[in-house]
Amino acid sequence: MDFRSSDMTDDRDLDCESSIEADFEALAERAVAAGWGDDEVANALLSLAQARIETTRADAFIGRDPLTGRLPH
Repeated sequence: MDFRSSDMTDDRDLDCESSIEADFEALAERAVAAGWGDDEVANALLSLAQARIETTRADAFIGRDPLTGRLPH
């Protein structure tokens, strides 16, 4: 599925947010409809987002020297 819009600006973070906002809200609404509280849903989404950040950052540093933090040339 291509989420990218033809109205993209120079701010890719905002473009991405705009592109997925409706799906994000729909997911939150489905979770609330399934019986989860608003706070529970918000906390779960935040936890998942934080885990994704940690994973993508860890993947970005594969090959880095653990002592110096430098990447091989």
